[in-house]
Amino acid sequence: MKKNTVDKTTPEYLLKQMAGARSSLLIVLAFTLVNLVMLLVDSGRYFLFSAFVPYFLTAFGMGMDMGMGYDGIGTCTIITLVISAVVLCWYLLCWILCKKRPGWYIAALVAFALDTVVMLVLLFVMGGMAESIMDLVFHAWVIVELVQAISANSKLKKLPAEAFAPEAEAPAAAPVAAAPVAGEAVTA
Repeated sequence: MKKNTVDKTTPEYLLKQMAGARSSLLIVLAFTLVNLVMLLVDSGRYFLFSAFVPYFLTAFGMGMDMGMGYDGIGTCTIITLVISAVVLCWYLLCWILCKKRPGWYIAALVAFALDTVVMLVLLFVMGGMAESIMDLVFHAWVIVELVQAISANSKLKKLPAEAFAPEAEAPAAAPVAAAPVAGEAVTA
């Protein structure tokens, strides 16, 4: 039985890896935004595959406001929402620019790696590591995809120009004559 093997050196494969990382970046951005809205409306729900720092900052700001006796969106929440919006704008900028300038995958990787480090430190300090295993898995997934995109971009740069040229089309075959029907004369 022959296995279907994928040629991991083709431009198509490498471009798909880069597009996959870009899609993951957009999903992280969207789910983080949804999580912030759900946090503000106190839905009690949280989607995985999102950035940790914007969510944590906003939750922290809301907690500070509640601690000061303010019921609703107060100054601390607004300040942390602005900081969270800046972080989300950074991810959006990375997503937009990495399509034309793949170096932005590195910027996204650095930002998401920092997000992961902050998450790990805070989870270790607060003791929530066991409850956040899936969140850690999704963070690792995004980091791996971003690293693969950076690697794919590096490999694309090293490919010869011929690898990007469309395959030469095979010459058209000569028309095949229909088989004679019984009773017809064959002419040569």
